[in-house]
Amino acid sequence: MGNQTYGLNIFLFSFTRFITELGSGVYKFALALYIADVTGSSAAFATVLGFSYLPGVLINIFAGAYIDRHNKKKIMIVTELLSGALVLLFLLFFLQFPTNLWLFVGYAFVISTIQAFTYLALQASIPELVDEDRVGSMNSIYQAISAILNVAGPLVGAIAYRLMGMEMILLIDGLSFIGAGILQMFLRFRKAEVVQETTQSYTETIKEVFQYIREQVVIKYLFLIFLLLNFIFPPLMYVGLLHIAYRVEKVSMEQFSFIQSSWFIGIIIGAAIVSMKKVSKYVENKIFLLIQVQGILLMSWIFPIFVPETSNASWIITGVFVGILLVSAIFNSMGNIPIFTFVQLNTPEHLRASMFGVVGTFTGVAVPFGIWLYGILLEAVYWPYLVLASGAVIFVIALIAHLNKQVSQYFKKKEEQVVATDKSA
Repeated sequence: MGNQTYGLNIFLFSFTRFITELGSGVYKFALALYIADVTGSSAAFATVLGFSYLPGVLINIFAGAYIDRHNKKKIMIVTELLSGALVLLFLLFFLQFPTNLWLFVGYAFVISTIQAFTYLALQASIPELVDEDRVGSMNSIYQAISAILNVAGPLVGAIAYRLMGMEMILLIDGLSFIGAGILQMFLRFRKAEVVQETTQSYTETIKEVFQYIREQVVIKYLFLIFLLLNFIFPPLMYVGLLHIAYRVEKVSMEQFSFIQSSWFIGIIIGAAIVSMKKVSKYVENKIFLLIQVQGILLMSWIFPIFVPETSNASWIITGVFVGILLVSAIFNSMGNIPIFTFVQLNTPEHLRASMFGVVGTFTGVAVPFGIWLYGILLEAVYWPYLVLASGAVIFVIALIAHLNKQVSQYFKKKEEQVVATDKSA
């Protein structure tokens, strides 16, 4: 394929991700406002939100094995069109039963199940949509889009809910899925997809993925560290930061919003940096160093205990947290994107979706369990101890991986190959 085809694939991939994730983000935020207006209960929204995470835990492993046996492009198209049809069908039921909470619960479960197939097919397809040098850039674009919409989604959702109402938001969300499905018909894979016939059962395929993880020392460490990061970082971002900055240090809601936004801005900056070819080539063999830096930066969260109680203390805390989270997110993005790129390029094609299914399932378990555990520990333990321990665990695990001889020798060979390729070019 030529550069023109790669360019078209990148545009179609980016545009379809943007419109579907913006539509979903606007709906999710508007849903929180709508349920609050109808029921006045935060627990009601938490119930609906919880069911949107459940399918990832239940079906990701088997969805990945299914995708590896079937045409990924067709799965992407069909699941987007199905999602659009489901949203429009839900709209019809919503018009009849606008206050039925279980209707929202059922919809959240089904749409999340369908979108689990879409996400895994997308992740497995990226190496087939562009050449090897552009895989990291595609992952950077995907992460940047998600970060941008994390900032913009609530703002657009609040405005849309106030001006248009839930009915119009659902209509636009449904049409965005259908539009994405139609546009994805024009994606061109680097080589024609060959669906491999196999007599393996789904259980045997999943066993093969775990065996592959155990045998590939670098992927094994990346898998374990990725799970660890998802067990620690999301809980600290969702629960810990709110406890430390808002409840303990008494920053205002506006100041807290600045702190949270800085994380997503850092993700965008990091994604832009690592999308540069020269950076992405050399960052891959520095993944574990980047994770060690994240551990150190996490330990620096204890700084508020050293800030004197003055009239401008809340602004000092806000400013320092903004700086720490901005830099942390840059390193987080520069570490996560090479992890995904490495797994995509180094996993056999017939196991690629299954690999992401396994990762998605364990991540789906790690995040809520981490949130529950940190919620309990923040009430029982002096919070600086918890922050220091979390940062230290991340640093030590990444250091062990960095010092592992098999890992260092592997990355040394990779670095020599990059240097040799640059010289020949």
